[in-house]
Amino acid sequence: MASDELDDQKKGLFSKVTEPFHTVPCTRTAYLHGFASGLLSGVSTFLFTSNVRKASNLGVVTFALIMPGSFFYCRWKNFKKELEKQRSTPATIAPWRPDDESSDVINEMKET
Repeated sequence: MASDELDDQKKGLFSKVTEPFHTVPCTRTAYLHGFASGLLSGVSTFLFTSNVRKASNLGVVTFALIMPGSFFYCRWKNFKKELEKQRSTPATIAPWRPDDESSDVINEMKET
């Protein structure tokens, strides 16, 4: 417990901010896809139109659309993979062992 408190105190602001990128699956990939697509669409729009405002607006909108889309697609793909893994493994049924209360009920039923 004391070591956890020391670890929290040693963490800097940068570590606390970037922690979701390491703990939540697909976050890093989604941000990279969003950033790359926003940058690509913004730069290409600027090269074709020479309008900075339109290019930056399109880059931000592209990032705002691609990043959550990529995140949810990745999470959905991981969910389907886990579901398929659960379906492929055979279910094991533990043997039934009566506890004290259920054995009392069973004994009462046998007596009657």
